Amino acid sequence: MISFNSTLKTCGQNRRQAMFKRLVNECTIELRLKPEGALLIKSGLEQVSDVKMAWVKVYRGDRSDPEVYLPGSSLKGTIRSHAERIARTIKSNAACDPFSPQGELAACGNVLDDLKRSKRGNDPTTPEVYKNSCLACRLFGNTWLLGRFATEDAYIEGDPPQIQVRDNVGIDRFTGGSFHSAKFDLEVITGGIFKTTLHLQNFELWQLGLIGFVLQDMKDGLVRMGSGKSRGLGKVVADIGKITLHYLGTAPKIAENGHFNIMGVGALFEQYEQYGMVKDDRVQVESGRGEMLPSPFSALRQSMTFTFDNFPWQPVADRWVQYAQAYKDGLEKQRGGSHGR
Repeated sequence: MISFNSTLKTCGQNRRQAMFKRLVNECTIELRLKPEGALLIKSGLEQVSDVKMAWVKVYRGDRSDPEVYLPGSSLKGTIRSHAERIARTIKSNAACDPFSPQGELAACGNVLDDLKRSKRGNDPTTPEVYKNSCLACRLFGNTWLLGRFATEDAYIEGDPPQIQVRDNVGIDRFTGGSFHSAKFDLEVITGGIFKTTLHLQNFELWQLGLIGFVLQDMKDGLVRMGSGKSRGLGKVVADIGKITLHYLGTAPKIAENGHFNIMGVGALFEQYEQYGMVKDDRVQVESGRGEMLPSPFSALRQSMTFTFDNFPWQPVADRWVQYAQAYKDGLEKQRGGSHGR
């Protein structure tokens, strides 16, 4: 018979396993998105109707008709794109260009492919890939690396909004009037609330801080998504619900002496240095800002929850700014660049 103490000992030994083989911490964020104006997320499929740009739709539950939704991939792409802009504002090479095959901002995946060829087919190790990828790729992933961040599909709360069809026409560059045979229609919605959940697993505190900057901009209506952004479409406003932190395994106590210990993976993973992580990655905040969630498995799972306004964004955001300012591109030589000098 295996005792509970021996189970804890085994879990402690498992802390020496590779970071991507196990889960040590997770953050879940409840998110609602409300269009302010017209919004279009294109389906990309051929349409039976004459509408050129149609909303992506899905059958859900027992409803007989398909309804509009926000694919998780579209939402993640929007969040990543905005996070990359924030990263490059602090350090111009902190985020690669995922679509650039070469140059000083060449995609990390392409550069790692070249690195493999230079090693005569030997793959870089997982710590090498993580440590040398740009900050955006460490969070969102690349062709060599699983991302820390994931999104669920966002579905409509309540009754789906009415789809409107808008007429558009191309402009003749010479006359300034409409161009014949350049008319096209598109589907938009102007209402509804989409609900989803964001997940951040095995995160470092600077990664959580970067997501916090993106969420604040979404809350302020500064992040547009979907098609037609240059034509005034795509404005959405975010409402952030509960933010819940989970710590799994034999992590140190997260609540002690009237404080919460918020820890990144660098404080929970013995091989942090191999991955280029922050040592003892943690901040301490007053326990009155959040709430511990009771659990019968508290020896192996500890959870606490916050509202967006009560979450300690300031110290976490400081971790992001400090880490980004000190960032050195581990693949700079392979990219042929000179950023950060």
